[in-house]
Amino acid sequence: MASLELKKIIKDFGETRVIHGVDLQVDDGEFVVFVGPSGCGKSTLLRLICGLEHASSGDIFLEGERVNDVRAADRGLAMVFQSYALYPHMTVYQNMAFGLENMGLPKAAIKAKVGEAAKLLRLDTLLERKPTQLSGGQRQRVAIGRAIVREPKIFLFDEPLSNLDAELRVSMRSEITGLHRRLGSTMIYVTHDQVEAMTMADKIVVLRQGRIEQVGSPLELYNRPANRFVAGFIGSPQMNFLPVRSEAGSRLATTFGTAFSLDIESGLAEGKTYMLGVRPEHLSLEESPGALSLALKVVEVEQLGGHCLIYGMLPDGNTRITLHCEGQQSTQIGDAVVVYAPPANCHLFEKDGEERTIR
Repeated sequence: MASLELKKIIKDFGETRVIHGVDLQVDDGEFVVFVGPSGCGKSTLLRLICGLEHASSGDIFLEGERVNDVRAADRGLAMVFQSYALYPHMTVYQNMAFGLENMGLPKAAIKAKVGEAAKLLRLDTLLERKPTQLSGGQRQRVAIGRAIVREPKIFLFDEPLSNLDAELRVSMRSEITGLHRRLGSTMIYVTHDQVEAMTMADKIVVLRQGRIEQVGSPLELYNRPANRFVAGFIGSPQMNFLPVRSEAGSRLATTFGTAFSLDIESGLAEGKTYMLGVRPEHLSLEESPGALSLALKVVEVEQLGGHCLIYGMLPDGNTRITLHCEGQQSTQIGDAVVVYAPPANCHLFEKDGEERTIR
């Protein structure tokens, strides 16, 4: 296990800055997930940690030692790539043993390490096969096994499941988190899939345009997003947003006439416009006292068996609202429904450049 610290990391490619002064602490044994939209800098940040890219400025500390000038091969880290990066002409055993052979380890030690990792990953019956004879999930396990045998200080995963089908991704998520529990190693995992982040991470780092928007546990980010970007990125389906205008005290009104009150300690500037956020799973078709009521015209319904997604349009004709209902619903396209948002489950954001969370 190992700790990692990034201090004011900046990365420029020519005149283009892609990482803007990132500070981050990763503790021993943590499973940390970098998440964000494509192009936000998460893979670049991982490559900087690994040593495949060099920071333009700032410092990287591994177990308290500055490693900016240490070669990637000497940092004691192991990267698992999206593309598996297996040698097609080698067997599973040879792929897993290759790095150890280059390190000059005795054959007996290599055999023992590969055998132990293969057993851990249920690859022990596949050691004589070549990558073309394996499924996508098996190839990914070989790539992970190749990292395990090196006993790295930190495991680095760069979108390792994006090439797998949906069912395999679910099972491999479970395998990687199970591996983390068994090994107790520090792991840093990059993905654009917020479901992977929510289900796998001890700590999530949300990135946007080369900056960290928020760091916290999955439930901290879900329950207390720092801004509208994080609120919209974490959670599936995405949080609903609609403009509201403050009235006297903590009273808020929509642009189409409905109003309700939020419990806000600092109060609100009267007559100011804010953005109200409520998650689809916190909306209900059942009336509740004090809730914000929203009249919708249903434009789409997805019956998924165990639950249902209802998509509706507000009276303004521009704002689309998603409702998550448990079980099966009789609602159809064209129906007029009223949904209710309990104030306790609503979020309020400043409608400015940062869209900070107020509540």
